[in-house]
Amino acid sequence: MKEIVKWLIESEERAFKLYEKTAGIFLDDEEFAEFLLHLSREEKRHGELMKRASEVIGDRSDYSSLVYIDDKMKQGIEDYFSLCEKKIDTKEIIKGDVIACIIATEFSEWNTLFLFVSNTLKHGHEEFNSTLPKIQHHMRRIEQFLESQTGFGEQLQKLKNLPKIWEEKILVVDDEPVIVDMLVAILEEDDTIHSASNGKDALRKLDDEHYSAIVSDVDMPLMNGIEFYKKAVEKYPNIRDRFLFFTGSFDLEVLDFFKQNKIKYLPKPSSITDIKKAVFEIISR
Repeated sequence: MKEIVKWLIESEERAFKLYEKTAGIFLDDEEFAEFLLHLSREEKRHGELMKRASEVIGDRSDYSSLVYIDDKMKQGIEDYFSLCEKKIDTKEIIKGDVIACIIATEFSEWNTLFLFVSNTLKHGHEEFNSTLPKIQHHMRRIEQFLESQTGFGEQLQKLKNLPKIWEEKILVVDDEPVIVDMLVAILEEDDTIHSASNGKDALRKLDDEHYSAIVSDVDMPLMNGIEFYKKAVEKYPNIRDRFLFFTGSFDLEVLDFFKQNKIKYLPKPSSITDIKKAVFEIISR
């Protein structure tokens, strides 16, 4: 296990520096640079978690590993890093080179080993419990960026065909079945979707499930979206940042409520891209 953790620390540090340095080269491409900076920050956090793993393991013999690093896999990842680093140093790197490196390394056994270490240590060490969703968010950030680019359709499809390591649950609240079906079709590709036709029904569902995001209308029978939000926050204070209102109701009172409570909202209609992006931002916050 020690050898695996040591290599992971080195790899996370290498990826963090590579993404950060590459972002500086592509400052003219603001979207790409911001994407790389996001990845670099996440890799830095991953590295810190593996340093914590090293501290937990220490010299204990009960963490001896039943698996080891495959030399071919290890060399392949290191070769990709070396190639990118060389092109960065010689100013020859292009966007396609960086994306090829990201795909080849991030969707390899590198992250499988990361999950293996975290799952081994999570019993008795709470800081390792949230690793699965964090890695899935990391992967989805990469997929979503590729979706916004042209020329990477084949690579993107291969990534989408990989088994998910974690699925979030999202609650859609709307009294119009057509709207519910539309949102389910947009969001179920990545997550598990539950639905409710009004705030009263939705509030009951919160008692039984943990939802990473709640997409709600405002105007609904029995209990409207604003009342649902108030009651949900009263009962579960930490839920306030998980709401996204998707609504056609934009009178001044509603808008003031959104602004005062810093609630995210989208108008009906909105683009598929905007809906997916808004939900992802809530989930990965």
